Amino acid sequence: MIDKANLRVPAIAFSPRDKICSAALAVAWFGANFPALQWLFTSLQDTSAFNLIVFAVVAIALLIQAIRYRRKLEISPVSILQPVPLILVFGTAISASLGQWLLDVPQISVLLFAIGTYGLLGLFISPRIWRRGIPAAIITACILPFSVQFGTGLGFPVRVITAKTVEHILAVWQIGAISSHDIIVLENSIARVDLPCSGLKSLWTGTLFLLAATWLENRQIRYKWLLVFFANILLLIAANTGRVLLLVLISNTYNHPDLGQIVHIPLGLIGFISASLITWLLLQKVPRYKLQPVPKLESTPLHPASLSQQIIVCACILGIACIPHPPQVSTSAIASIQMPLATHSTPIELTGVETEFFANYPGAIAQKHRFEQENISGSILFISSNSVQAYHAPELCLLGNGLKIDKMQQKQLAPEVLGRWLSLNNGNLAAAYWFQSPQHTTDDFLTRLWAQITRKDRLWVMVSILFDEAEQPNTPAIESFTTNIHDAIASALQGT
Repeated sequence: MIDKANLRVPAIAFSPRDKICSAALAVAWFGANFPALQWLFTSLQDTSAFNLIVFAVVAIALLIQAIRYRRKLEISPVSILQPVPLILVFGTAISASLGQWLLDVPQISVLLFAIGTYGLLGLFISPRIWRRGIPAAIITACILPFSVQFGTGLGFPVRVITAKTVEHILAVWQIGAISSHDIIVLENSIARVDLPCSGLKSLWTGTLFLLAATWLENRQIRYKWLLVFFANILLLIAANTGRVLLLVLISNTYNHPDLGQIVHIPLGLIGFISASLITWLLLQKVPRYKLQPVPKLESTPLHPASLSQQIIVCACILGIACIPHPPQVSTSAIASIQMPLATHSTPIELTGVETEFFANYPGAIAQKHRFEQENISGSILFISSNSVQAYHAPELCLLGNGLKIDKMQQKQLAPEVLGRWLSLNNGNLAAAYWFQSPQHTTDDFLTRLWAQITRKDRLWVMVSILFDEAEQPNTPAIESFTTNIHDAIASALQGT
């Protein structure tokens, strides 16, 4: 029979220095993750009262449970350097530090912080209890960042990717369509991929379902489980992409918008339930944890870390905390854009809708001008922002002003400008836009989005032009005007 007393930390008199090192370890951990905590605190201030109440109830419930079962947790005042929790602590800390430079997605940093914090907890409680709580900890880690700020961080990029995927599928079927931001412009209509259609919430909910099933069925989180996890992600993405594709075909291609509204929710439910059912069937192939008999490894006494070991771990975490953070990029470059002398321009006020929109993004700078050059005239809007969402879809702005989009195409407007050309109001008007950074000029919002996420290009200017009359994109006048504007922006960006 296994002596359960051996599973607990031996009764050792810990010196004040040991306890101070343990406290320093926790302080170092939270210090290393200060940017994630700062983002989480700011987001909590902006979240709904309902979410705050839910978080408070969950926190109180966890605290009560910890107090009730403190003996079973076998809490040690001094860290026990178990391999798996240590790997989790350092793995998430290093990933979060690298992620700040490679991927500008704060929700991922908070997710890694929450998982790493559970790894830190594993240094002070029973390994047996800690392993059993891993699925629940991951569930909590997934809920935390995406509940306080869900669509703002990742929902928009996922909608863009979904629209792009549907565009390519339609192209295979020889259905004329081109995606921009989170909308799809077809030959006779526009389909918008809204937040429910992004698929991010289904990915989130489906992942929580898998983790909950793993926890309840006591499945092992190892290689087979990881295969099920990736299969679950692919199934959910396929189900959502298929739903959006069917909605576009029904509502826009075959012109039955009423039917599209009717099947919108049922299609989503059918796809999600089908993907979850297949995931659950695959999960049955994953072996369960064997709680009895207790492995021999756990029957041996657990020895707290020595003072020198605690100091080394604490120093390593502080070293990770000292990794420099990416510098903030100023959007003030747009303020120095000087309109070309050949282009006679006059600053004009933003519309009420535009002013209200950009007010939601404090770092966004927008300027609007009336212009004339040769026989071309119209209005031009410059937007610079650190937030990709401040770059609203020009097509939707045009629609909001009562204009009708006939067609949108990718065009080489000038030797260095690949942009989008739009025909409006039965060919009576025209518009164009592009995105420009110090290194690139593109018409593709996904390219600009990826540069933002990977921090390759943090400062971009969006140029949106509405011409007063019908124009053609391949004329010398348009090429000259586009080149002048491009060069003026390039000069301003090079000065940053």
